[in-house]
Amino acid sequence: MARAALLAVVAAVAVSSCSDGTDDVRSVASAGWSSYGGNAANSNFAYPTSPDELALSWTRPTGGPISAPITISSRYNVGVTSRTAAGCNTFVLDSRAGRKNFCRRLGVGAELNSMLVDQFENIYIGEAGQFYALNGGGAVRWKFATVGVPVSAKFAAKGVVLMVTNQGQILLLNAQTGEPVAPGIALRPNADPAQPAFGLGDCVTAGPNCPVPASPAVDDEREQFYLNYFPENAIASEVRAMRYDEVKGARSIRQSWATQIPSGVIGTPTLSADRKTLYVFDRLGSIYALDAETGKRKWDYFIGGYGFGTMSVSPDGTIIPTGVIGSPLITIRDRGDRAEAGWRRNDLQTVSLATSTEAKTAWVVVRDPNTKALKLLEVSATDGSTKRSLDLPQAVGFTTGVAVSPGGDVATATNLGEVYYFAPPKT
Repeated sequence: MARAALLAVVAAVAVSSCSDGTDDVRSVASAGWSSYGGNAANSNFAYPTSPDELALSWTRPTGGPISAPITISSRYNVGVTSRTAAGCNTFVLDSRAGRKNFCRRLGVGAELNSMLVDQFENIYIGEAGQFYALNGGGAVRWKFATVGVPVSAKFAAKGVVLMVTNQGQILLLNAQTGEPVAPGIALRPNADPAQPAFGLGDCVTAGPNCPVPASPAVDDEREQFYLNYFPENAIASEVRAMRYDEVKGARSIRQSWATQIPSGVIGTPTLSADRKTLYVFDRLGSIYALDAETGKRKWDYFIGGYGFGTMSVSPDGTIIPTGVIGSPLITIRDRGDRAEAGWRRNDLQTVSLATSTEAKTAWVVVRDPNTKALKLLEVSATDGSTKRSLDLPQAVGFTTGVAVSPGGDVATATNLGEVYYFAPPKT
């Protein structure tokens, strides 16, 4: 009933978009897990509480490895990309049985992207040399030629999509028309548009030929976004903040600040819930906390590795960093001017980044040390105790993260190409 009510609300919004024009129908991030990291902040935090009776609803193979986290829209549709040898590599799956709402074959680089989904089920995703807006049926609404491979996109404002490529092109695009709403900029002016896949191999290790390897974090209130950026001819990557507010009545993209981290930055920037602190991993296994307004270092804390190069950050300052595959599940706490160790589960071998929830829990996938089988755990974010364990039948390897729907359904996907969806049993 709750799901039906939610879909009715979504339908009402869609109908209102064809009314007298007084309603604001500009695209915004969908309710649910709308983009890489779950939201504009990349915080891997979910507000919905998952039902007690959650159980495996369906599984579906994609036909190839999965490297980007999945998304779940306001209508519970699951978006996933995969590196397939032939056929489709971009899928939107219905939550009821995992059937394909649509699938498309996009070019190289699409498999590295998580979809961005708006409240009307429109999808924004890129491939080498092209950025697309697709409708809920998979048809192309518009496309924009790019220099490089777009990383996972974000909304920067109502009706405005932020598109950044691995080669450093930055664009703000009208979500309805695909037209630029500000002059674009190029962090690497010499990048060759004729070689859109150049540097793609460096993106996994965030090498110098992939100057922007990961999705930005966006603060749409301050109108500023944050990048992991490798300047040309530099010896290490840095954190760069870019403003995009109006100057003399028109939006302008320009640098706000840049902060060098001694060993360089790796992975995705993550913004705190109050938007005051930006967190990043360095290449030696520490987390750095920076003042989001100035870039000034607040503290750094060594955790021993950067794993997937991302983390889960709760509004209360609890951070669950993603370690290397097989590492223990740990937490640290942001105390403002310092970080301190939280609880630690040495008995768990984690194989995914964690998702924290408003219910003071966290979802994470772990590996059985003997059988190598994978399980989805919900643990207490307060003390780390296990609250429930859900089997992932025949799952091995690692997973790309845990997504939570608007109603608390949970989904994950293995790197070998299988999607798992958990929901209350059908009655």
